[in-house]
Amino acid sequence: MFHHILLCTHGTPGARQAETLVFEKLLPASPEARITVLTVFNEDWDVMTGDDWLNTSTTRNTFRSHVETQLARETEAHWETIRERYPAASRHRFMHVFGPVEATFAEVAHKRQCDLVVIGAWQKKMAKGFKHRVSPAKLHPILTIPLMIAP
Repeated sequence: MFHHILLCTHGTPGARQAETLVFEKLLPASPEARITVLTVFNEDWDVMTGDDWLNTSTTRNTFRSHVETQLARETEAHWETIRERYPAASRHRFMHVFGPVEATFAEVAHKRQCDLVVIGAWQKKMAKGFKHRVSPAKLHPILTIPLMIAP
């Protein structure tokens, strides 16, 4: 059915629903399919370095490095949870990218030659976790393959 699925996740409840959909329904239906698990750090995290107390380049760079290291740790912990919950996930590629969310989805899907993108449904306002909501108006014009939103 599908040859290469791009699973976009960052650990929120909606994203976890997307993980379940991919590993419990889509992969069993297409056991030869490849999966790329993508976590996008949107560009908004970078504005954290604009605070006045980060007034020297050394302080700013040290803080930026700390934030990037922390994000990488949290992402790896989430990916490990996916691998534990879905043992088949260990055969597939995991990657993280810094950039605009919608454009990154489309770019990675194109570069990796995916034929389906799977994301989770919007989470409720004020929910914990990743705050960016994917904009259909931004994503649909640039995504050239089907998009599936896990309920």
